[in-house]
Amino acid sequence: METPSAIRARPPEGPAEAEADAWSLICRLARLSRRPGFDPTRPQWLRVKPDGDLTPLGAGEPRGSDWAWRPDRGWIPSRGSRDPGVQALLDLYLPLCGSSPEGAWVVGHLGQSLDGFIATGCGDSFYVTGPENLRHLHRLRALSDAVLVGTETAACDDPRLTTRLVPGDNPVRVILDRQRRLPPGLRLFTDGEAQTLLCCDEARVAWGGDRQGQARVLGIPCRNGRLDLRTLLVALEGQGLRRLFVEGGGALVSAFLAQGLLDRLHLTLAPLVIGTGRPGLRIPAPERLADAHRPPVRLFRMGADLLYDLDFGARSRTQGDTLGGTLTPLARIY
Repeated sequence: METPSAIRARPPEGPAEAEADAWSLICRLARLSRRPGFDPTRPQWLRVKPDGDLTPLGAGEPRGSDWAWRPDRGWIPSRGSRDPGVQALLDLYLPLCGSSPEGAWVVGHLGQSLDGFIATGCGDSFYVTGPENLRHLHRLRALSDAVLVGTETAACDDPRLTTRLVPGDNPVRVILDRQRRLPPGLRLFTDGEAQTLLCCDEARVAWGGDRQGQARVLGIPCRNGRLDLRTLLVALEGQGLRRLFVEGGGALVSAFLAQGLLDRLHLTLAPLVIGTGRPGLRIPAPERLADAHRPPVRLFRMGADLLYDLDFGARSRTQGDTLGGTLTPLARIY
């Protein structure tokens, strides 16, 4: 099956090779848009070289381009793919490869059961969703400058937060631990696999206590007994971390959503009923259903799981209160 030149660097041997080429190109586009000299307010055009590298074209050469950057639409290929697997990858991940001139850009993810739980009552979460969604998490990490998790996720899961399941760079690992109570023996603080930041109450950063194992400690002001998330985003931007992935848990993702700090949320539903346990999203409820969040949505099937791609940033990019959802046909991600 033919794959367009905008996607492949060499003729693929089959669907798996075509999708691998597509993912490699997606990573290249994401890295390009994160470079300091990239201007997201200006249209740009690119050509894909035979070795897969991207060559910028002048403003007067758009006809020979394979890819275009549009400030209002992001990365756009000159032609779509006839390979459904490749097209599904492009549809899902290209919206995450952009750059914002207005500061941090934040995407969250939660994988939960049909009845809205991300783990059992004792914290067992291995695994609510299937292997396809786990690979998706690693792809989200690869497209991000930093991956953020809260105290409970770090303590219960002892995660590595690397991209070991997919090609791509490891993000900076950002651990939010207001009271600085996580044990220093966690893998995040000892494995050396990626840079790590421990963000805690600034009152708990003593002179000379700016390290926890191999992690740097960053003090953040608190508000109402919680880390001030808006100040946190500014502080991370000062560290060069602008494209942020809030991986969990439910309380942290809910806090970002409640404060209007999520641009996009990937909510994956697994065909699983837990009964009770640790909840996923929990935000202040409106009195009227008409005031509830109803963002534009796209659906992607991941094995037996169903991923809802919710665009919470759409409201700020459109005029008026237009939160009506747009449902796209299911695309399958492997």
